[in-house]
Amino acid sequence: MTSERHTRGSYLFAGDFDDALITCMEQPVKRVNTIFDAIGELATSTSADLVDAVVLDESIIEPHPIASIDSLRRVDPTVVIVVASKNKTHKQADVNIPKDTTAARLCSAVANSQSQPIEDFQPNKIDLDAILGITDETKVVRDTSALGDVDLVRALMHAPAQFRETLVDLLKQQTDWIFCAIVDDHTCAPKTAQVAPLRYGHEEHGVLAAIGATSDDLTRWARWAACWLDLSRRQQHLKILAYQDELSGAWNRRFLRTCLSRELKIAKDSRRHLTVMLFDIDDFKHYNDKWGHDAGDEIIRELVKLLRTIIRKGDHVCRIGGDEFAVLFCDPEPPREPGSNHPTTIEILAKRFHEQVCQARFPKLGIEASGILSISGGLATFPWDGMDVEALLLKADQRLLQSKRQGKNSITIGQTEE
Repeated sequence: MTSERHTRGSYLFAGDFDDALITCMEQPVKRVNTIFDAIGELATSTSADLVDAVVLDESIIEPHPIASIDSLRRVDPTVVIVVASKNKTHKQADVNIPKDTTAARLCSAVANSQSQPIEDFQPNKIDLDAILGITDETKVVRDTSALGDVDLVRALMHAPAQFRETLVDLLKQQTDWIFCAIVDDHTCAPKTAQVAPLRYGHEEHGVLAAIGATSDDLTRWARWAACWLDLSRRQQHLKILAYQDELSGAWNRRFLRTCLSRELKIAKDSRRHLTVMLFDIDDFKHYNDKWGHDAGDEIIRELVKLLRTIIRKGDHVCRIGGDEFAVLFCDPEPPREPGSNHPTTIEILAKRFHEQVCQARFPKLGIEASGILSISGGLATFPWDGMDVEALLLKADQRLLQSKRQGKNSITIGQTEE
């Protein structure tokens, strides 16, 4: 069920559209040629010049429509994304319209649409080992003819992504079953297979499906497999706790340094940019003293949520102190050219975040306190501002302090004062 949407600003058309359509629009209209121009225009819009809908010519989002639409949604989760095409439907878009639509039909479709929400951050679904580079699959020798418990331990330690596959291979080796698999539920199993729940305590891990197994054998092996699967779950949970901030749900300082070190190596090898932003909340003690620590905690949690709506999929938000935060911008960008300047995409994202923080509402502070929060920060980018972890963090911190000295409520991007 959809609810009527209240138009709040202009329409941004990206690509090749008929002049007659543009002329008939009653709302303010902006036109750009590429998806990159659309992202930049959306990112730099202000509260006085908001974009209500982005209308995309299908040709400019090919061959990567999902990534293109997701990039726009990351910049502004509330904007309506419309794709105009001849005969194709894009599920990621909020509205699909024919290329020869009229202004009235377009506006009606936007008014009755709802922008799709960004998927909630779920650490348990993230391959933390891959992000941090803390596994080494070369240490896992997969000789399926002679597997044992020690191979499961190796998979847990060095290649968690291979653990379930190793578990099934060991089951096949230890039994004479015709078929064996671990599936989500009985509906995913072959019709002729017997199934047994993979349950350990109160935790469910799917079902074990087998063909050619006796009921007793299947139950016994299901208990054994459930024990190992629960051990894998617990290990992953402990790993996340080691790298996640409990209060905000953001990553912590340990994650920042580990991930930054790994991403820096990748950036050097692939000649890519890598940017880190450090920032803190201006006069945060004031909020704790006036509204209480519960309100201060609420601010921190809401700030992290807000930041996650702006950054891209490959970027990471970290809380590294009481009111101190870091953002690691790791989303892949094209390799840098010799003599090129600082990337502007990151600067746009940083400015966008700063602007939205200043406009944010925090329910626990009351209506009178909306829009009073401000932050100060600094950006540092490899290779221009440092070649290692310490140098980049130091430069970002210097620029944060420069923002403070200049009156707070700003993010410093350029050179620090010597």
